Amino acid sequence: MKISKSGFKEKYFPDANNADINDFLTIHKRSLHNINSDLLSSIIKVRPVTGHKGSFGHTLLIAGSKGKTGAAILSSMATLRSGCGLLTALIPSEAEVSLLCKLPEAMTRIRKRNDLTVEELAGFNSIGFGPGAGTGKESAELLYFLLNNYKGPLVIDADGLTILSRNKDHYPLLNSNIILTPHPVEFDRMTHNHDTALNRLITQINFSRKFKVTILLKGHRSTIVTKDGIYFNTTGNNGMATAGSGDVLTGIISSLCAQGYKTEEAAIAGAFIHGYSGDLAARKHSKHSMLASDLIYELGTCFKKFEK
Repeated sequence: MKISKSGFKEKYFPDANNADINDFLTIHKRSLHNINSDLLSSIIKVRPVTGHKGSFGHTLLIAGSKGKTGAAILSSMATLRSGCGLLTALIPSEAEVSLLCKLPEAMTRIRKRNDLTVEELAGFNSIGFGPGAGTGKESAELLYFLLNNYKGPLVIDADGLTILSRNKDHYPLLNSNIILTPHPVEFDRMTHNHDTALNRLITQINFSRKFKVTILLKGHRSTIVTKDGIYFNTTGNNGMATAGSGDVLTGIISSLCAQGYKTEEAAIAGAFIHGYSGDLAARKHSKHSMLASDLIYELGTCFKKFEK
């Protein structure tokens, strides 16, 4: 749905001045869209009646480190709850028992100094990198290896974004198969500090166009910049501002990518589904008492609404 100029400042950028808003709308008005139920319905695919687990894709999730096993568990659960057929979680050894006790449907592989091969990468339909994965040398080397060698959809979040912000010379390796999912602080580390949300969006647009990458900037009204447009999410609430919520989003988007959704479709649908699940969880638990895992348990209700 196209966005109306009326009330745009008050709804999205109350901290921006009118002149900046007018300039922005003059340049970008035709590219602005709201993500709503109709748009999501147009994106969600029909699952073939004869489909099997191989039909719905295999995700490799690189997550977890000492003290951050929960991030691997949350993102893994969200990945499988969002419809992909297979999940391999590349995790540290200390996370394996906890993850399998919580999610026996997952396959695991112990993360050592990068022992992935280019040939192995070709067996995965999507890769999610970052939730609690750590920012040390081995994690940085692994991300660099993926940027150079993986040709499929790659979702980079959390510690992966921190690694990128410390290695800006890696930016030219970004491409149209990559989705970045920063929150404002992470995005500012990757670029520069911003005094208004509108100025941050302008940088988001310019960064996306320069490196041909899809960027989902998380926030009150998450914005997704793709090669075709600028999208504002309309679901979600401040109860989702809780530990692990972003890990859930990474799992959702990685799963959609594995199922054959284009990167821009996965980012747009992932943002809406994530927020919609948060709205369902808030009604059940209250915004004060929501946990990130509550979002995962609402994913089934959300997909049921839009399943064809």
